[in-house]
Amino acid sequence: MTQRVIELTDFGAAENMKLREADIPTPGPGQIVVKNNAIGLNYLDTYFRTGLYPWPNQDKIKVPGSEGVGHVHSVGADVNFLKEGDRVSYVTPVGAYAEYALINAAHAVEIKVDVDDHDVVASTLKGLTTHYLLHLTFKLESGMTALVHAAAGGVGQLMGQWGGEIGATMIGTAGGPEKIEAATKAGYHHVIDYNSKDFVAEVMSITNNQKCDVVYDSVAKSVFPGSLDCLKPRGLWALFGQSSGPVVDFNLGLLSAKGSLFVTRPTLFTYIANRDEYNDASYQLYTRIAHGRLKVSIHDKMPLENIVDAHNLLEGRKTKGAIVITL
Repeated sequence: MTQRVIELTDFGAAENMKLREADIPTPGPGQIVVKNNAIGLNYLDTYFRTGLYPWPNQDKIKVPGSEGVGHVHSVGADVNFLKEGDRVSYVTPVGAYAEYALINAAHAVEIKVDVDDHDVVASTLKGLTTHYLLHLTFKLESGMTALVHAAAGGVGQLMGQWGGEIGATMIGTAGGPEKIEAATKAGYHHVIDYNSKDFVAEVMSITNNQKCDVVYDSVAKSVFPGSLDCLKPRGLWALFGQSSGPVVDFNLGLLSAKGSLFVTRPTLFTYIANRDEYNDASYQLYTRIAHGRLKVSIHDKMPLENIVDAHNLLEGRKTKGAIVITL
């Protein structure tokens, strides 16, 4: 039997991704095949597509994609915590852009909460990222102040809601009136348009020059080094993405000069390597969505054959919320 997949023919532009037919894979030891109901789109996908991150396997067909939801179609040897027919979500470095995705079973979790498929792929990678940033990378607590760049994006909107639930003061940045509106609806106490205002000066004004305990930054180049200027002494710069390009030639002496600051460059896969932590984070995320405590923002739903357009929208920073890939 065959299926439709997206093949990356060469590293670089989104146009290097092509729709093609391929055999439905057979899982090896420790693997499962998931019949996707929907697929998510994330900045991580662009990092592997462009070659910024090294491709993690030697498969004949390079299939991008980091997130999906569906039912287990088949299981390989040594997989004892999932079975055929189980409804699962997964996050994986690559392999999701297919009707039947071959993934490592360790990257999947059974869904035990009544939550919509499209909400799942609009929130899983982004929501698990939000969870580890708020609870594990830096334990945000009531009374603290956090600055979140790209507050209108998929992670940003979840951060505003979840951080507000914790009791922290949430300051967001976004570009343009529509994104400001989206971030405001996501629960931020203050939203700064960094297209028209100096976000450092605005943060200083909002905090009465007290600055922030943590800066959550998925933008990088275009907001550096301003992000550091928004931190209290011994504050943390959590750099978890680089939508505007990487920070290069970073002088560690800046951390000393700006107040004995800390910096970390976390990645989700480190935080879900432990099965119990992965299950717990997923349950916390899906339960909040099911109970209405987290509202998932979907910018658009696009078919698999429009994946190039979807990538260009994402990289053009034209989205307010997530793009869901439908099958």
